Amino acid sequence: MVRTRRVRPARPVASRALRLGLACAIALGALSALACRPVAAPEQTATRFTPLPRVTVGEPREFLLGFSAMPAVQSVEGYTAAMDLAANYGEVLLIQRQPEWESFLSARVSTELERTTLAERQAISERKLTLAYAIDVFDPASRGRLGGLPPRLEGKTLADPELRRAFVQQVRFVALNYRPAFLIIGVEVNAAFESNPEGYAAFREAYDEAYDEVKAAVPGTLVFPSFQYEQLLGAIPWEPPHAPRWRLLEDYGERIDLFGITTYPSFVYQAAKKIPAEYYTEARTRTKLPIAFVSVGFASEQTREGLNSSTAAEQRRFLQRAIVDAETLESPLFVWFVGRDPVYADSSPLDLIASVGLRTRDDQPKDAWQSWEQAVNRPYAGALRAAQRP
Repeated sequence: MVRTRRVRPARPVASRALRLGLACAIALGALSALACRPVAAPEQTATRFTPLPRVTVGEPREFLLGFSAMPAVQSVEGYTAAMDLAANYGEVLLIQRQPEWESFLSARVSTELERTTLAERQAISERKLTLAYAIDVFDPASRGRLGGLPPRLEGKTLADPELRRAFVQQVRFVALNYRPAFLIIGVEVNAAFESNPEGYAAFREAYDEAYDEVKAAVPGTLVFPSFQYEQLLGAIPWEPPHAPRWRLLEDYGERIDLFGITTYPSFVYQAAKKIPAEYYTEARTRTKLPIAFVSVGFASEQTREGLNSSTAAEQRRFLQRAIVDAETLESPLFVWFVGRDPVYADSSPLDLIASVGLRTRDDQPKDAWQSWEQAVNRPYAGALRAAQRP
């Protein structure tokens, strides 16, 4: 059994260095998804974070805002810039990552994983970010199979005792060492159900065990899977239509703290005004769980095959509407997945998310950026309440 004790605090040099190279393999099955796996990099000194001043104006908001750690440029500097963007224009950072199977299959956490954990934890702490950590167990290119498996285990599911044990131990490691406020165990799990019901059923059993491990180790962490919302509704244009799969929520019984969704409606609707009025608020009639927007995106340009036939103005309209819906639903979390358009998103499949960022490749604000800033500048009610405690 792999030991999942806490990684020891970083030495002073680790607080000055961010040893993070970023190897991001992005694939789009039904929708865009990201599985970022940091790798060891030559030691580099990261610029110490200096927060930008933030003007506080407007009515308090109940939901946290933020971005994912997806970089615009694949480098240490690019990854650092993504974290800085999340800290300067929000409160939350989403890290989405496939399991480190080898470390937990061998019952020995690698030096690389320890170094990455220490460096990321230090960087998150310096920026005073709230962490949402997503363990993306399924392959983003094909949600019916586990992602990142060693070649000798290709094709296996979490019904395999060795894999299940490694999976649960990794979840416990993340909970103990990162202490995320939000821990997403399984990304877009309904997509796995659609393509491999048996593999999904094996995940469900492993999820229950992992959930219990987290709650025993770090009771305050909110634990849940995420669902791909357009696919849940049966609205994906290139898939056979089906009735909404709301019943999948019942699979998790009492072991689900939030209803987490990923949503990219520009793949379905060319204009924000064409999105049904109750597109998100309908979920309130289907579950009593708080609804968390784990990953949100809407393109600002057209891409191939008529997908994302959108404009910067439509992206702004969608963001404004989505923020209102998050407020109406009393959501605790709203993460815009791509902060800045990735410079490497020129060919398939990355081109489908090439314009989802709120800032351009050369870091200029798009039309929607002003709406984001207006939302961010509203004081976060949770922080106000914490400050008022005696």
